[in-house]
This record gives sequence, C-alpha cells and structure tokens, in this order.
Amino acid sequence: MKSAADIEQTAAEWLVRREGDGWSDADQAAFDHWVAEETAHRIAVIRLETVWRKAGRLRVSALRSGEAEASNSVRAELVSPPPKPFALSLSKGRSFFRPRQEQDGASTSSARTEVGDGAVDNPRRRWLWPAAIAASLALVSIPIYQNFTAADTYATAIGGFQRLPLADGSRVDLNTNSRLDVAYGKAERRVDLGQGEAYFKVAKNPARPFVVHAGAWRVTAVGTAFTVKLRGGDIDVVVTEGRVRIDPPATGGASARPIFASAGQAATAAGAGPVVRPLDAAAIDMALSWRDGLLIFEGRPLGEVAAEFNRYNQVQLVVDPSATGVIVDGSFRATNVEGFLRLLRQGFDVTSVRDGAGELVLKKG
Repeated sequence: MKSAADIEQTAAEWLVRREGDGWSDADQAAFDHWVAEETAHRIAVIRLETVWRKAGRLRVSALRSGEAEASNSVRAELVSPPPKPFALSLSKGRSFFRPRQEQDGASTSSARTEVGDGAVDNPRRRWLWPAAIAASLALVSIPIYQNFTAADTYATAIGGFQRLPLADGSRVDLNTNSRLDVAYGKAERRVDLGQGEAYFKVAKNPARPFVVHAGAWRVTAVGTAFTVKLRGGDIDVVVTEGRVRIDPPATGGASARPIFASAGQAATAAGAGPVVRPLDAAAIDMALSWRDGLLIFEGRPLGEVAAEFNRYNQVQLVVDPSATGVIVDGSFRATNVEGFLRLLRQGFDVTSVRDGAGELVLKKG
C-alpha cells in the first residue's frame, strides 16, 4: 500500500511526462487508467494542480554557459508577475505552454522556447520544458509534506474494521474498505483519508491541530471526536464532541468560506458547499453503529439499505424495480447478508436471484 507522499510523487511524474513531446494517445490512456484506479490518485492530481494555480506563474531561465548548462540547465522560480508571462494549463488531457497575448494582441516573444499551437520550438531547448515543470512541481509539492514524519498507512478490506491508537494519543476507528495515511509535523497532525470512513477521537493539543484531508476538503480539530466519510469527492462529517472546522476545496473561489460543526451536528460537504444540520441522539447512534459492527435503519428505502450492505460484503445486492417500494427498519450485523435476505423473504416477500454477473437481484413476489 503506497503512502500519500508516494502517490503524489507518481502524480507529479505523470504531469511532467505529459508536458513532453513524446506524449501519445497510449500515454494518455495509461494516465487516465492510473487516475481512475483509486480516488487517492485523482485527489493527488487535483491537489498538485490546485497548489500550482495558487503558487503563481513559472519563469524558466536557461543558463547559457556550457559546463554550467550541462549540470544546472534550468532554474525554476515562482514569481509574480514574470517579465515574460506564460499561461500553463494542467487540466485533464494534454496541456501545453501557450504564449500569453499582450494588450495589443501580439504574442510575447523571447529567446525562450514557445511550445503551443502553431509555435515553432527550438529543438535545443525543447527538453527544458519537462525539466522545468519537474523542478516547479517539486517546489510546489514539497510544502505539503515538508517537516512531517514519514506517513504511516492503515487500511481495511471489505468488511474489515481496525481500532488504531496513534502516536499522539489520538484514536482512530477505521471502517470497511478504508485507507488513511498519518504523518506528524511540528505545527500539524495530518491525516489523509484516501477512501472510506473513519472515526477520530483526537487528543487535545492546541499548538498542533489535527487535520483530516478527505478529497479536496479539509476538516480541522484540536480536541474533538468526529467521523469523516468520503463519498467520491464529497464528505459527510458527524461531530460527537467539541467542534470542527471544514474548509472547502481551494478551487471554490473567494466565495467559498469555511464552516463549523459542533457536537450533535452533522455536515454534508458537496460541490455546492457544506450544509450543517442538527442530529438527535438516535441519529448519532445510527451514524456510528458501524463501530459496533451494526447497520441500523429507520424508514430507509431498500435501495439505500442494499447499497449500505454492499459496502461491507463481497456479495453485491441489486434491487429490482419491483422491490424499490420496500421500506426497511431494523438493526443488522453488517456482514450478515444471509440474515438480511431471510428477513426480506419472511417479512416483505422479497426473494433473491443470482444473475449472470454473480450479483443477487432482490425481487418482490
């Protein structure tokens, strides 16, 4: 299992390769496959691109002296603004350098290589661009992990559970099919939730906040107990003690503001922004029942219940349209699919039939 730092290093290498002249359709397909393999891969690419945009523009200077050029050919500097600006796109798909237009519409010209639509590049300098990007990505990505200990990685399989004591005195309960990396710095305790769900009981240390990165979101606590569940790029947070701060993605713009959730509240952070709502004791018990190996449902449609069981079991349930109106109440062992199916047969006249893909289709009557 690779650590978050290893994944970000690989993402940086992909972005560097993508800037080279040799980038092909096969390379793009391989890159897309790597990004789609795990949520953590996509997050790493987004994070590097986001930090890049926030860091400023890149100026590349090539040293002209022979020996110096061979040993130290490129100096990458983050400056604002550069005297000869270039706009750089790091969005998905092949990106390229394009000379920015001056106010009179003429493109900026200089002795540096200009690679883009219709530009004629200097073959002697062509190789400098990937090297420059590599240098700049190194400058951009180092602050994410600098001054941190090596990250410890924890993971659970489908149906698995781990209760983890952390070195700072905090405790983590890791739910099914989940993964997180934990690293410690002088000013921050950093956790990267790559997938799944975790409950955090945070040891108090105001001088070193406990920060959970989940997708593009960031949840910060000092001495608190809360859960974070990652759903694609969205997160669900339930706070049982203290107070947490939820920071939106860096790409949210100036209007995106952090929000706070306190004990007895839940927050759903999606693309439109976080929404905080109160939870009563029963709702909190249901949200945290997985820590006892249980799934508790109250008036939930069978489709939602089946989806929750699917998180904990290799056997996957599919609800036929004939059974979508079934409403489920009750408490179940998360891994006891057979017991759940027996209840459906006896109480709702819902039967299960295995299809050609090996899934169990739930049908009414």
